[in-house]
Amino acid sequence: MVRSVILASLAASLIVTSTAGGGEPSIAKSAEQTKPIEQGTQIPDATLWDAKGEETTLKRLTEGKTTVLVFFRGGWCPICTRHTAQLIKAYPQIQSKGAQLVAISPDSPASTSNNKAKNSIPFAIYSDSDLKASKAFGLAFQVDDATVKKYKGFGIDLESASGRDHHALPIPAVYIVDATGKIVFAHSDLDYKNRLDPASIIEKLP
Repeated sequence: MVRSVILASLAASLIVTSTAGGGEPSIAKSAEQTKPIEQGTQIPDATLWDAKGEETTLKRLTEGKTTVLVFFRGGWCPICTRHTAQLIKAYPQIQSKGAQLVAISPDSPASTSNNKAKNSIPFAIYSDSDLKASKAFGLAFQVDDATVKKYKGFGIDLESASGRDHHALPIPAVYIVDATGKIVFAHSDLDYKNRLDPASIIEKLP
């Protein structure tokens, strides 16, 4: 009888643990520990905000449309700004193939608006300041305290940029999603200095 009670308690404990583990995706402890979702899967849904602070969802943005999703670190990142300039040049070709381009970063709506205006960005950029999309795609990682301090020495304040104190970023990534929400191409790189050439994006568009 005692053995049965113990086994029942263990089973209940396992169920609780399993349920907790099946909740919202977590932030990886480092870029090396991220687990980006792969080609062939359906995109997860997540709440995002546009440059005006209006809420939307990832699935609402991509439903029925071939979409190039670009995850970047923020408007404060010079590598991201350089890649954005390349994407701006490639944008007409992306559109000519019937696709839209949606960029996502942890920047707050205000920071997103500033970035869009400052760099005359013609495509849509959305705020993922709570990292819901970045976590759902397995891209989010914790920035260590030493790096946060180093960034501040360069005049980069992650809290000011995102409006949050999570000190987390996504690894840069590009996904091509078809009209059904299926990921048909996936690319990410642990080294934030390496970015996918827009020509490769155009080549991979269906």
